[in-house]
Amino acid sequence: MTVPTRLTRRLKLAAAGGAISVAAVAGCSAPTTTTTAAAAAKACDVTPPAQPATVNVLAFSAPAIDPFSDAMVKGCKGTKNVTLNHTPVDFTGQIQKAELALSTSGKSAYDIVEVYNSTLLKYASKGWVQPLDDYIAKYKEKYRLGDVDPAAWKGVSYNGKVYGIPNQVNTQILIYRKDLFQAAGIKPPTTYDEMLSAAKALKGKVDYPLSLVWGSDDAILDGFHEWLVAGGGTWFDKDNKPTFDSAQGRKALQQMKDLMPYMPKDTLSFGNGDVMALMQQGKVAMTVIWATRAAPINDPSASKVAGKVAFAPAPKGMTGTPASENSVDGFAIAKNSAVPAETLFQIIASTTLNKDVQVGASKVALPALASVQKDSKAQQPHWPAALENIANGAQPLPAVPFMDPLTKSVVNPYLTKAVTGAMPVDTALAQASSALEKALREQGYIK
Repeated sequence: MTVPTRLTRRLKLAAAGGAISVAAVAGCSAPTTTTTAAAAAKACDVTPPAQPATVNVLAFSAPAIDPFSDAMVKGCKGTKNVTLNHTPVDFTGQIQKAELALSTSGKSAYDIVEVYNSTLLKYASKGWVQPLDDYIAKYKEKYRLGDVDPAAWKGVSYNGKVYGIPNQVNTQILIYRKDLFQAAGIKPPTTYDEMLSAAKALKGKVDYPLSLVWGSDDAILDGFHEWLVAGGGTWFDKDNKPTFDSAQGRKALQQMKDLMPYMPKDTLSFGNGDVMALMQQGKVAMTVIWATRAAPINDPSASKVAGKVAFAPAPKGMTGTPASENSVDGFAIAKNSAVPAETLFQIIASTTLNKDVQVGASKVALPALASVQKDSKAQQPHWPAALENIANGAQPLPAVPFMDPLTKSVVNPYLTKAVTGAMPVDTALAQASSALEKALREQGYIK
């Protein structure tokens, strides 16, 4: 998933005099999307609805999301009988507004909603978003939908049906300071042990040898997922009963705890934007972060370390699987929209999946179109690492509708206590598993 920039958290840290400066926050803003909007204007191909329609788009603002939001809204602004509106929000606002709008018994306040794996699964399982298979079949040739990477379609599917139109795939890769590694005489880590050794070797040579996205209200679960799965562990059995309180789970959590001394003291409040800003400021030697953050970290106009960073697949766990995560972003259509679903489908598909739009967004997103992934003119320096990461088996979060936010809200406090030493690892996992099983039973996910 494209995990969001927590703008409010970054500003809070800056105001408190933390490691992230206001200047760095400003440097993290999304790039202009003029190119993609212009390409979308030529690509927008929508049959005007019989009656005037106002289409409201809900999408958080981030470097890899804005090009596609703008492609729809700016690209199709001249469509007869269609008025498009989009006011960017932060990620938390998107989640809150989406659930309120999609679950209402009346007309949805939003017609097109940005989704990624976990939110798509939840919305689809509750019947809140429109199945799109019939439209995909109808417009496959017109919009060249056969060019979409099969893995991208899978990421927006639930129970055999497609509920979203993907625009990008994403995965967490290793981004490291090649100058610092060379000076220390070490190679980029390919395993957990090598990562820990590198962190030890770099201590004292940079502000922080390592920084990871482990915000305790959200992404710390993603960190646990990465090492759990890479170590051969699982989250649930076939009946949805938790299985992460295991030898693999305990090892994964202990690994996380052992990395904490090499990271910033505010790690458990960090989102992706925080870690990205620290890398841009030259305060961190390495991170494992979403590939969509690679371009800003290597951007001369926003980063002090442009040209000094390199990219590699995430370090592997015991099974040889990268300790990483995959995600797919796209747009879904509200089931309770007053606008014809076919009109909304045409708006999304004709613009966000247009090849020129995908190429225009390629600097900040790994496109969903297979042809663009292979286009030498579009390829970015970090793509080989990302594609190798995916090919080596980096796994998305489990395809269950209760992963986010239910599982995160229950499990995260225990993970936080374990990595800080407030609770033994064994105790934390046992209590987390018990609490989650209770919650899943109460909500009917376990019989």
